[in-house]
Amino acid sequence: MKSQLIEKMEKLMNSCQFVESNYDCSKCRDFGYTFQLDSNNHEVAVPCQCLSKKQSLEKLKKCGLTEVFKKKTFATYVCEKPYQAKAKHKAFKFCDNFALTNSSLLLCGSPGAGKTHLGIASMLKLINDNVSCRYVEYNNMIMSLKQSVMDEENFIREMDKYINPRVLFIDDFLKGKTTPTDINYIYRIVNSRYLKSKPLIISSEKTIEDILGWDEAIGSRLVEMAGENIINFDKNTSNYRLRKNMQN
Repeated sequence: MKSQLIEKMEKLMNSCQFVESNYDCSKCRDFGYTFQLDSNNHEVAVPCQCLSKKQSLEKLKKCGLTEVFKKKTFATYVCEKPYQAKAKHKAFKFCDNFALTNSSLLLCGSPGAGKTHLGIASMLKLINDNVSCRYVEYNNMIMSLKQSVMDEENFIREMDKYINPRVLFIDDFLKGKTTPTDINYIYRIVNSRYLKSKPLIISSEKTIEDILGWDEAIGSRLVEMAGENIINFDKNTSNYRLRKNMQN
C-alpha cells in the first residue's frame, strides 16, 4: 500500500509542468532536499546545497540584530591604523577556526575602537557558516532579568535566552555600575555556558585585568573560554566613532 502511494505521488509530480523560474533553487524546487538511490537501491532524501544557505538566512532573522547592525561586516570595517588591521585579522581567524576550536572571542579596551563592529562582523560570519548566534546589549539583558525575577517561570524563560544559544554576543559588557545581583546573573550565564561549552563573543570597555579584578571567577572562565582569541585595544587607541563623525 505504501509503495503504491509513493508511485502515485511520483506520477503526479512528473505530470505537473513546473516553471523553473518560480523557484530559488531549480535543483530541489525549494524543498531543501533531493532524492537519490542508496547502495541498497532505496530512495533517500539528501540535503540540497541550497539548504545551508536557507538555514543561515533564517538564523540571521532570529539573531537579534537591527538592520543597521547587519551592515557591520568585515568588509565595512575600515583599517586606517595597523592595530585595526591586526584586530580584524585576529577576529577573522577566530571565525575561520571556530569549527575546530569552539572558542569564545573577547574584545576589550578603549571606547570607540571598533569592538562592537568586529564582534558583529564575527557573528555575521559565523551565521553565514550556519552557526546560530544571538546578540544582546548588556544593560538590556540585566534589565530584562531584573524585570522578570518576581515570576519564576518567566525568569527561567528569560535566562534561557542567554544560556541556550549556540553563540551569545554580549555587547558593552559591564557597562555602568554593577550590583551583587548583577554579578549573580552574570556568573550564572557565564558558568552555564562554560560548562556546556557554548562560546561567547564579548565586547567591553573593561580590560581583561579590570574584569579579573571585578570578579575572578567570571573573568578566569572568560579567559579560558577565549584562549588566544583576546583582542585588546589600549588606552592610546583613538576613538573610531568620533574620528569618523569629525571627518563627515
